[in-house]
Amino acid sequence: MRLRMFAGLALFAAGHVLAFQVAPTPMHQAASQVHSSADAQLQASVRRAIANDASLSDLGHQVVVIVSDGAVVLRGRVKDDAEKSRIDSLVRNVNGVKEVTDELDVKQ
Repeated sequence: MRLRMFAGLALFAAGHVLAFQVAPTPMHQAASQVHSSADAQLQASVRRAIANDASLSDLGHQVVVIVSDGAVVLRGRVKDDAEKSRIDSLVRNVNGVKEVTDELDVKQ
């Protein structure tokens, strides 16, 4: 009887633990999260500006772009300080960008 009660409690507790587990969001999904269609369009414009610049390295082309209410956050690694500045400048010149938060890291 005790064993059956213990087993029932263990299953009950395990069910509650599983119910509250949340899988982490992969980085590539975070880059595609937007809050409105205007943000989605702005994100596409920023990505296009970065993708169309042939002077950027492969790292530079892989920068993560997050947009919320016209504010752009840039994350990822870039080749050097010049590339970091170039990307920041490109993004600031995209129509509709209200502000840019540069969280880019220079590759060591």
